[in-house]
Formats: sequence, C-alpha cells, structure tokens
Amino acid sequence: MPHAATRLIFFTALSAALAFCDRAARGQTAWYEGFEGPQPSWRQAGGNLLFRVEQHQRLHGDAHTGEGCEFLRVSGAGGSEILFRHDAGQPRVIDELMPTLWIKADRPGLQLVARAVLPRTADPRTGRAVSVLIHGSSYTSPGRWQQLRIDDFPQQLARQTWVLRTQLGSGVDPREAYVEELLLNVYGGPGSTSVWIDDLDIAGYVGPPAKQPEPLQRAISRVEAATPSPPYGRPASDAVKAQTPARIKMGGSVLLVDERPIFPRAIEYRGEPLKQLRALGFNAAWLSEPPTVQMLEEARQVGLWLICPPPQPLAPVTSETLPAPLPKIGPLYDGVLAWNLGRGLADDQLETTQRWAEQVRAADSQSGRPLVCQPAGELRAYSRPADVLLIGRSPLGSSLELADYGTWIRERPRVARPGTTIWTTIQTQPCAALRRQWGGLRCDGPPPSTFAAEQIRLLAYTSMTAGSRGFLFESESSLDSADRDAQIRAMTLEQLNLELDLIEPFLAGGTFVSAVPGSEPGVIGAVLQTDRARVLVPVWSAPGAQFVSGQSASGAVTFVVPGVPESNEAYQVLPGGLRRLGRKRVTGGTRVTIDEFGLTSLVLLTQDPLVFNNLSQRAAAIGQRAAVLARELAAAKLRLVEQVDAQLLPRNNNAAGEDRWLPAARETLQSCDGALAAKDYRASYLHAEQAMRPLRLLERERWQAAIAGFSRPLASPASVCFATLPCHARLVQQISNSRLGENRLIGGDFEDLGTLHQSGWRHFQHHTAGIYTEADFPSGSAHSGQYGLRLAARPSDPERAAVLAESPPMWITSPEILVSEGELVCIEGWVQIPSPITGSVDGLLIVDSFTGEALAERIGETTGWQQFTLYRVAPESGRLTVTFALSGMGEAWLDDVRICPVQSISPVR
Repeated sequence: MPHAATRLIFFTALSAALAFCDRAARGQTAWYEGFEGPQPSWRQAGGNLLFRVEQHQRLHGDAHTGEGCEFLRVSGAGGSEILFRHDAGQPRVIDELMPTLWIKADRPGLQLVARAVLPRTADPRTGRAVSVLIHGSSYTSPGRWQQLRIDDFPQQLARQTWVLRTQLGSGVDPREAYVEELLLNVYGGPGSTSVWIDDLDIAGYVGPPAKQPEPLQRAISRVEAATPSPPYGRPASDAVKAQTPARIKMGGSVLLVDERPIFPRAIEYRGEPLKQLRALGFNAAWLSEPPTVQMLEEARQVGLWLICPPPQPLAPVTSETLPAPLPKIGPLYDGVLAWNLGRGLADDQLETTQRWAEQVRAADSQSGRPLVCQPAGELRAYSRPADVLLIGRSPLGSSLELADYGTWIRERPRVARPGTTIWTTIQTQPCAALRRQWGGLRCDGPPPSTFAAEQIRLLAYTSMTAGSRGFLFESESSLDSADRDAQIRAMTLEQLNLELDLIEPFLAGGTFVSAVPGSEPGVIGAVLQTDRARVLVPVWSAPGAQFVSGQSASGAVTFVVPGVPESNEAYQVLPGGLRRLGRKRVTGGTRVTIDEFGLTSLVLLTQDPLVFNNLSQRAAAIGQRAAVLARELAAAKLRLVEQVDAQLLPRNNNAAGEDRWLPAARETLQSCDGALAAKDYRASYLHAEQAMRPLRLLERERWQAAIAGFSRPLASPASVCFATLPCHARLVQQISNSRLGENRLIGGDFEDLGTLHQSGWRHFQHHTAGIYTEADFPSGSAHSGQYGLRLAARPSDPERAAVLAESPPMWITSPEILVSEGELVCIEGWVQIPSPITGSVDGLLIVDSFTGEALAERIGETTGWQQFTLYRVAPESGRLTVTFALSGMGEAWLDDVRICPVQSISPVR
C-alpha cells in the first residue's frame, strides 16, 4: 500500500485489491457481456508489431462466472501492442462510468483501454469527430483471474482534453463525450500469450444522445475560429480590460481580497445558472474543469468567484517529464479566486502536482492567488505545493458523531505543514451507496435526495467552529430543479449563507479563543475573536445528531464566557436585527443566557458601537428573506413529519406531551405568518424556529423508538434518517418474519489458520513510521471455541507522545461470498475492545463492500464482548466482503463472524 495513505486511499485501494462488488459501488449496470454464446465478439484492431492469432474461440467450463468465456492465443515480437476491440454500447462519459473486464493470462502486462469520442469537436485534418484513448489498469497476476478497470474516466478525459487543446485550440469541447469501443492490449511480450476473457461490465452506463449536438462543418469552423494565440487570458470584452483586478493573496491562514478577509462559500457546479448560485448566497462556484470564456464573463457579470483548474498546459504534466512552461495567465482569469489542483490526489500524484503547482505559480499574473487541493494522503507533503488543503468526510447518516468529526478537523493541521489553511467539504446529499440500499429495500416512493436542513446546518457549524477557513458544499445534482428535495436544499443553503455572511469577518480572520460548555447537555459554544469584538457560536450536537438532530430539552441555555471585558454587551444576532441578552459577571467570566435556543445561535460580545451598528444594519437587510426561508423550511418540516408519522405503526406508549407537538407546531406557524404579514421579520423568524422545536422532538422520539430493537443505528440502512423510518419499519417486520440461513463465510470463527489462508482471508498492514502492528490468535482471545483474532497497533517508541494515525495502520478482509440481486444478508459477529482506541476518532471500522465508508460501523470501546449486527441488501448479483480496520492505537478482538442470508418464513404484508 502507498505510504501514509488516508482513509480515502484505504477504501479506494481496498476496493480495487479485493474486487469489491464494483457494480454495487457505482450504480446498477445497463450494459453487460458474459461471453456465454458460441461466437467470439472481440475483433482484431491492429497493433505496432507483426503478430499472429493462433487461437480465438469461445470456451465453456473455464469461465470467471457462468459457463462461458472468450479465449485468445497470440504470438509476436518487436513492439508493444496487439489490440482487440469490443463494442461498448456507446456510453456517455459521466462521473459514474467505469468499464471493467475480468481476464486470466499466462503473462502480465495486458491492459484495458477505451476509445472516447468528442462529438462536439471535429479534427480539421479528417473532418471526423476527435477521439482519444483512456487507459485502464494492467494485468499483474499470471494464472489468476483479475479485474481490469478504467477508473476516474472524466478526470482522465479532462487531462486528454488539455493535450488536444494544445493541438486543435481552445475550442475542443469534451461535453457529451461517449465511449466508442473498448480495446484490450493482449501483448504480454515476445512469444506466445494466452488470455481468457469474461464479464465485460459497463457500470454507470447511460446511452448516447439521439443526435449529434451540431453539424460537423459548423464544428470544424468553430474549432478553426477558436484556435488560441498565447498568452492565455485574452479579455472576453472591453469591460474586462477596463476593470481593475482584485488583489488576491494569503495572509497567513487568511484569504484576503483587496486586503479584506474572505470566507469562501463555494458550491460544486452542476450546470445551474451562475446568477442563481449568486442569488443563493454563494460567493464562489467550484468547477472540475477549466471554465469557458463565456462562463468567465458570466461569473464576472453576476459577481461570483470561480475556483477551477488552471488553463491546460502545452504538454502533459507527468512525473517523468518536465513540460514546457505555461504561457502567462492573463486578465481573463481575474475572476478566479483560487486554482483547483485536484481532488482525491493519491500519493503517487504528489510529484506531478508539485511540478504543476510550480508551472501555475510561474504563469499566473496574480502572483498571490492561492492553490488548493484535496489530497487523499500525505497531507504534510501536499501542503508544501498547495496554499490551502481541502479536507472532509461524510458524517451525515454515518456512525461518525459530529463531535468526533469536529475533533478530526481540528487534528488535521497536526499532520500538515504548520500554518496551512484548511477548508472543509459540507455534505448536503445522501451518497449513491446509501440510496442504493434504500432502493434495494423497496421503500415506498423515491428515496430522499437531500439531508434535513438542520443536519446540514449542524455540519456547517461544527466545521466552522473547528477552524475551517472556507466551505465547499458538495452537490451531486443541480439546485436548479423543480423537485421538492432540490428546492428544500436550495432554501437550506441560502439560509445558511445569509448567516455565514453576517459573521464573515470572524470566520475569515478571527481567532479561536475557547470552547465553552452550555448549561444543557450536548451544547458547546465556540468563542471567536477579532480586534474589536467576540462572537459566541453555540452548537447543539448530542449523540446521534448525524442521523436525526433532535432538540435540546430546554429552550434556554446559559454560558459562562471567559475573558470578556466587563463593559461588553451581549446581543443575539438574528435576521431582522440584534436582540440584547441578559449578562452577569460571575466567577470564571461573563454569564450569558439565550432564552430561545434551537440548534445553533450567534451571540455578539462587544462594546464598539461601530461593530454593533454595522452588524445591526446587515441583519436588518436580510430580515425579510431570512424570515421567509425559515417559515418555508418549517412548513416543509411539518409536512414531512406528518407524512412519515402517518406511515409508522401505531404506538401504545407515547412520550409525555407528544400528542401536543404537532398542534403546537401548526399554531406557532400561524403566529409566524401573522408576524410576517406585519413585517416584523425578527419575530417571524423566531416563531418559525419555535415551530421547529416540537417537530424535532417528535422526529427524535420516533427515531429512538424505531431503533430500540437494535444495538446500533447502522444495523439498518433505513434507520439513518427520519424520512426513511417507514422503510425501516418494513425491514423490521421482514426480519421478524424471517430466519437466518446457513452461514456463507468460511473461517469467521478464527479457529484454524490454514482455513483462513485457503478460504481467502487477507491481512493488510499500512507501514507508518512510529507505529508497530500485529495480528495473532492468542489463547483467551475467543468469544467461543479456543481462538479469536487480535488486531493491535501501538507506538514503536513507548515514550513518544500520542501518535495520530492518518490512516488505519492495519486491516483484514474476509473472503468474497456470492449474493443475488435483492438478497438481504445479515453480517454479525462479536468484538471486544478492552480500552479506548486512541489516535483516531474511528476506533474499529467494520466495512461492508456494498456501502463502504458510508455505512461503516465504528466501535471505540466495549465492556466485555459485544455483538454487532448489520443488515444489508445486495443492489445486484455479485460478491460481498467485510473489512475490519483498526484505525488507531490499541487492540481489538474479533470472533464468530458470520454472513447469513435472511430467509422469509412467512409473507410480509
């Protein structure tokens, strides 16, 4: 494994090494060839040497799956390629696209390649649409079946597009690209090579458009007209020439624009009008490819920054060659706030990224414009070429508590270069793996495509109080959509942006002073300070808030804030205006009471009239819009709670006052409407927040009742959010009418080492300086029988200070078991962790290959042996594995691990 890989590398590399169920990970396939028929379907496509096809036929009885496969034997010498091609159904290039092919050969070096066509770009030399080759993985295991795949297809295509633009001009357009055919290089070296081929699968398949986007001759004319002349960045209009560019630079960890601190609030661009994104309060759009001239002009006109990859190099940037310098990046790109060097960057991309960063810095006329990247590992190394590190995980709907996530963010600077600026991603939508589980459980209606507004809010507030200097709101689908979930997500993000904008000086340039506990359990306030004021940012984050946020028991909460001058007043910052709060000097600081506290709040502490007046005016300016948004979100929450509550089974033991919660919410919403009509926006906003309180209490009550029969929420994929509780109830009913079938996992009792090796259990160590790991089967480590498995990691030097593990030091993975589409399986076992695992917030990770990190179970400590149970549904027929990863320092014992089908004994009504 690569040195110092992070968890992203861990999950990605593990998936590749163990042939996780790829179609389950990427979405259901619509294109598959199993090579079961009698006629071969691979066709010769030439090569760069003289070769002879000695045998080419379909075989039966030696397949990877099923009965049939295709067999080739070729011989040749003197070159590097013997190519065979295969139809692929012309899938469009989208993020989810991943062609895979299983082969077995007697020699290594065979490689899968795709030919991608750019229908919007014509080659002036031929008059035909341009095509490029996208290379996949190579064969490395002679004599064994191995899956070849083409990962990161859009990113590879983007790199090829850069090269094409150096040849054909900036008009090269990769939109609507599709795969024309797949190629297999079957040359294994001089002499004869035999290869067996099976299971050609196109994950993420979307068919080609019905017609080409424009006539070919028009495309040729457009390419010829768009041929660029250096330097880059010719102005799009005279207005750009006349405009004085903003001065962008880093001042320590603070991003400055014309000497003013700025807190980036960027959204992943998904084709929305830039005007809409600006109206929603974002100050930047994050692009995955360089912007067009038209987009740069549009962004300038609407006042939206862009964070994007730099213009393409004149030659590919690789670790082997030093490409020619970039031409100067001119004023056309004055609207770019920062250069995006890439996301998910692996260890082996470090040298390439360093060279690329050097080129960009040399070419950029804005010498202070920062470089940002999201590395998958080696944070310290990547923080040298980059000014900003983008970090993030996906805690919503997962077993990662928000408080632990905040700790994880605060720890990242320790493994980066001192002083490195940290931006964080903000999750807004359930991931594809989670949505596939809901689909497999056959939930009524479409699964939710957004997380609840309060969950997104808690995640953002957790991140900003942990030291983040900027946000990237992750988005998988357009906000410019008519569906209700997209509208709710847009309103949620707009409301959040209004609040973030109010306190931007504190977020962008303030310093963290202290964390102050509130009078209510689970409420913590962060104190941020500038030269002239402080702001207290309280956040309610009780256990399980990443699933269903709930609500603190009391409406009032008190803080004792240290270090506040006695002359300072306290004001609650509300849309519509500031409200003075009661304060009192007490032992330890100044006591401040918020009498109406929901999940988050903002409290200004200052004696400066300029700060007070400025913030008052800005709060008043957003009052009407913020009040309308709060009212609409409360009404949407009421509709959801009523809908879900009606679908749940009758309850005999309601919580005290529960029958009054819905009527109370409706009544408070009426008061909200009255205040809104009277243009009392501050009161209207407060009424909307008050209406949310009983709804959150009811949601939390229903969720806690729903998971009462399980040891942990993640036992059921449908219990991770309130909207899917009816689906969870159906799963509970299905389980109660079922029994567990025969255990399919061999060796999970850990009694015989030979059985473990023969059945396919695998042990991985991530060698990290300063950490010693071991895995053994000591007597006394068993839950039953004689032996169990012990995983242990400890600092190599016992005298060394606490070690922070950037990635799990070790993990084991089970053998693959076969499952059928729609099959419900139960993964269960016993674990004992005698003392807390340190150096990581993840403890022992239990990861199934259907859902990956999204539904990974985390266990940090147990009292004796503790059982874990996970129910998962197979999105499609394939293979399932389970991985146990020790993420920090300590030890964990495992025993009696089983994977059993859930078999119905009576029909579910």
